[in-house]
Amino acid sequence: MPSNAALWVDAIAAALGHADPANAALYAANAAAARDRIGALDAEVAGILAPVGDAALVMFHDAYGYLAARYGLNIADTITLGDAAAPGAARLTALRAMLAEREVVCVFPEVNHSSRYVDVVVEGTGVRVGPELDPAGVLLDPGAGLYEALLRDLATGIADCVTGG
Repeated sequence: MPSNAALWVDAIAAALGHADPANAALYAANAAAARDRIGALDAEVAGILAPVGDAALVMFHDAYGYLAARYGLNIADTITLGDAAAPGAARLTALRAMLAEREVVCVFPEVNHSSRYVDVVVEGTGVRVGPELDPAGVLLDPGAGLYEALLRDLATGIADCVTGG
């Protein structure tokens, strides 16, 4: 999350400055600029997610805890309980029952994972299926803008599903 990223930027700048004292001021200035961009991104993502409110969401797996905590998202449950275990029939049945009980608005598939479990869970429920989320940014172009693109894409995908946008 942005607060973590700002800490990383400071730690990286300090380590680089220690290893290369002649350029320490440059590293510090770059870190300050990065913190400013991170602060702006944080505000932007908060604005994108504001309309989501407390809408109940189901994510594919538990990779969104920091995002939920930072922006007040209501993650009702996850399809899988971990990366290494596929959900069984009992898990899928329990999720289907929970959708109505918790008035879930959206269920999100994820890139690099089969969407068949999402299809089974939402079949006949009227719960919206959001876009495939990409929390690792595997579909994004690597480079300086990757972090910002990743957070914007996640926020926009979630908000669009909830608001019908």
